[in-house]
Amino acid sequence: MNIGIIDSGVGGLTVLFDIIKKYPCFNYYYIGDSKNCPYGEKSNEEINFLSHKIVDYLIKNKNIDILIIACNSISSTSYEKLKLDYPNLIIIETVKPTAKYVENIDNIKKIGVIATSATINSLAYQKSLNNYEIISKACPEFVKIVEDGNISSNEEKIIFDKLSFLKNDNIDALILGCTHFPLLIPTIKKIYNGIIITSSMAMIKELEKYIKVKNDKLNLEIYTTGDENTFKRQLKLMFNKDLDVKKIDL
Repeated sequence: MNIGIIDSGVGGLTVLFDIIKKYPCFNYYYIGDSKNCPYGEKSNEEINFLSHKIVDYLIKNKNIDILIIACNSISSTSYEKLKLDYPNLIIIETVKPTAKYVENIDNIKKIGVIATSATINSLAYQKSLNNYEIISKACPEFVKIVEDGNISSNEEKIIFDKLSFLKNDNIDALILGCTHFPLLIPTIKKIYNGIIITSSMAMIKELEKYIKVKNDKLNLEIYTTGDENTFKRQLKLMFNKDLDVKKIDL
């Protein structure tokens, strides 16, 4: 089984590595479009165009059976179009599985959602969780903070300022509506000690429906459209993993 995972940069690796822990014996092909990162400040048309180019590459070159959209900006703006344009491909996105996951947690009424501007403006989480009170906040700066690597004291202050609403709004759970954001959990926990929900939890549960045949071993290929050495450094810094990264031109 060939599984493609896509994101605008390194954020989707949080999903990839969580999935590999649960299902280690598959062929995984990851593409981080670092050249065009961040997606969250682009128009829906731009995101749609870029995501189609990545999916085309994975279908033609890696013969993928399943596409995992490890990017909320793509999921919230382009999922329906991708599903329409690739009818024979199993596509798992972030928003609806996360909403389903939330519905199985007791005593949640008020939910905070932090994400990119594209995801917040799409109202995707509000539509999928219309039985809950949603407090949403666009945090586009967080993507760059994650991509930069180490969090400086100034960047930590930016995070605290952006998330100050968590102190006052009695949030029962916080959805990290961007796959970059789990890398900020240690910082987020300094000001919020409630339930934190990531896309990985929900997407692994969704993937269970399609798992049939396993390989004997893991095959993992990681690609970036940006500088491969920078991507490798980010991998080492964020995940303490030394993995080969290849550059592709889409």
